[in-house]
Amino acid sequence: MNARTRLNGLLKQRKPAGGLFLSIPAPTIIDIAAVAGFDFVLIDLEHTLIDGQDLEFLLAAADRCGISALVRVPSSSSDRILQVLDAGAAGIVVPRCSSVEDARQAVARARYAPLGLRGLNAGRLGRFGDCDLVELVATLNSETLVIAMVEDQAGLEVVHEITEVEGIDGILLGAADYSQSIGLPWQTTALPVIDAEGSVAAAARSAEKYLFAIPRRNEDIERQLDQGALGIIAANDRGILRQALTQANGNWRNIQALQSKPSPEDSK
Repeated sequence: MNARTRLNGLLKQRKPAGGLFLSIPAPTIIDIAAVAGFDFVLIDLEHTLIDGQDLEFLLAAADRCGISALVRVPSSSSDRILQVLDAGAAGIVVPRCSSVEDARQAVARARYAPLGLRGLNAGRLGRFGDCDLVELVATLNSETLVIAMVEDQAGLEVVHEITEVEGIDGILLGAADYSQSIGLPWQTTALPVIDAEGSVAAAARSAEKYLFAIPRRNEDIERQLDQGALGIIAANDRGILRQALTQANGNWRNIQALQSKPSPEDSK
């Protein structure tokens, strides 16, 4: 098992895997995530301006550290699907998957024929032609993960059909955008959102596809594991950094404030 297939290997063994959502194009964060024990990172291209060169550095860091790198692409129709997979990503997460057609479009771009239309390339993954290229096609089709992300009411209504699409490996509820789609923006722990999570989990179980989850609170994790979640995206780089910096800044300011208080002797 190599770094790229580590996540897929864990999922096939039905072993939970921990992931870090990554929005900052800093390879050192992946180094630290590996030391911390994460199994994979999810690199976001939807809400960031991470470019091709930065992505190559991030994927190289993941490969060096021995952890898998999923990439959230901009959309199911994005040309970047081909590029990120050829660059060595373990798989893709497809945002705003609101219909069966969205799921099929993502599969077509991520899979080789006959299931998909992914273009042939004898680049890095094919050792630049120094391998059995015919066998490589079947190998990459088997190893590549395609995860559909349901983020609105339309997607939830057809989530069972989405998970049944051949070539879709897993499903994930995007709770933030889903909450917005039902008129409860950022209320990711509201009961209707939790209910939607349960519906996505039921669809994953029914289709025997992998369930991914993004816990918003520690108390969410037990429920999501009970629902069958195997890919637990347990943290995000920006959130952890902001929280740690806020705490560090607050610590010294609280101490400084205590020291600057006048003593009873000073008031005499």
